[in-house]
Amino acid sequence: MKFYVIPNMTRANTFVVTSQLFDKIRELGCVAVLSDDLKDSFGERDGVSYLKDYEGISQSDMVIAVGGDGTFINAAKIAVNNQKPVICVNAGKLAYLACLEADELDLLRNVTEGNYVTEKRMMLSVNIVDKGGKILYHSNCVNDAVVSRSGSIRIMNLSVYCNNAPLIDFPADGAIVATPTGSTAYSLSAGGPVVQPSVESILVTPVCPHSVFSRSIVLGGDSKLQLLHDNSGEAILSCDGQAAVVIPDGAIVTVERSGDCVSLIKIKEDTFIDVLNKKISG
Repeated sequence: MKFYVIPNMTRANTFVVTSQLFDKIRELGCVAVLSDDLKDSFGERDGVSYLKDYEGISQSDMVIAVGGDGTFINAAKIAVNNQKPVICVNAGKLAYLACLEADELDLLRNVTEGNYVTEKRMMLSVNIVDKGGKILYHSNCVNDAVVSRSGSIRIMNLSVYCNNAPLIDFPADGAIVATPTGSTAYSLSAGGPVVQPSVESILVTPVCPHSVFSRSIVLGGDSKLQLLHDNSGEAILSCDGQAAVVIPDGAIVTVERSGDCVSLIKIKEDTFIDVLNKKISG
């Protein structure tokens, strides 16, 4: 079995955890594959091979992200594009989406023995569409899409439509449209609800709304949303925390369920409630 490993080298603990992961993969008679731009970081090792960019993914059985939730999201998108399942090993602090903690690498044996399940996590298809219907930007999101003001602390007036019908208007600093997976990320910090991943839905959470009646809304997973802003200043769109893109005047942001989904490997028997109590409530 081959594992394509994507470590987040900006985290202080990543080198140690990844090195331990290499040892465990070799012990199991498997191979770790990395991008060749990491060769200087880890050097020549038994059971580790380097291939250019992401060529090694097509030859691998699974993707392993080593880091936190941000690392998992980036790795998940790469895995989805290559139709591979993904495992997240925590090398950070919270890592709500981690399949394994750094001291649980022995459990990787369960994967090689087939003792695991695969959870399907829905994604969002997000577009910026101009007045003529031309798609100016597209992204698939694991966590969320955020519309906000750029370079100004003034509020913006947002209108959200669901399935072409008016849903809600509100003045705010922005709006978050999240998946159930993303309900424990920025949306939660903005006062949104925690949604069990198996409940396929789309969340709309205002960011610092200037109205006591503006609350999060949980919609069905098949909802199609359109977000419009008042064009009183430059608005931007950020998907999964990546670099923001300017929303041109007159353009709208559309959000709906993606045709792709993340295949998340689950090795331990802890439930959603167990993880919630351990990493969020605790």
